[in-house]
Amino acid sequence: MKIVRLFACALILFLSLTKLSATLMTPLPVEELTQRANLILHATVTSKVCERTAEGRIITRVELDVSEVLKGNLTTNHFTVVHGGGTVGNIRTEVSGQVEYTVGEEVVAFLVLNPRGEGVTLGLAQGKFHVWKDKQSGEKFAHNIFHGATEQETAQDEKKAAKLALKELAHAAKGGAK
Repeated sequence: MKIVRLFACALILFLSLTKLSATLMTPLPVEELTQRANLILHATVTSKVCERTAEGRIITRVELDVSEVLKGNLTTNHFTVVHGGGTVGNIRTEVSGQVEYTVGEEVVAFLVLNPRGEGVTLGLAQGKFHVWKDKQSGEKFAHNIFHGATEQETAQDEKKAAKLALKELAHAAKGGAK
């Protein structure tokens, strides 16, 4: 009986020290992402900086070099996207399900605008599609957490991979049928 109690106490201690996170998301169809977005951009990530707001929240600012505006109006080829979370000094804040941008990454971003006119990725990670290029055909494809196949999935099983061509995503983002 002592062993069972000792094990139970050890398990409770272990679980209390373990970081747990979960996000439940309902997949948003590309058509719904398109309808909800104020701005849809095909762009490359040029920089990413974490900072504290005046209220003390940690946010990440992502700078995009825009190659095409698929929906909305933009008067420049540079645009800022912000999202909660990041690292400032030795303090890190994470938002479960939050989008992650990587410097140098080519993306299609479905955005809503905050009161300051900055972009906020729609549906957390759902509103960002990573763009990749097929090494054999040279064609570009896109994927997010619910739509399209990754380059790795395609390499593993070309026939089963549900690839989403960038031109199809761009057509849908411009309001066309998928």
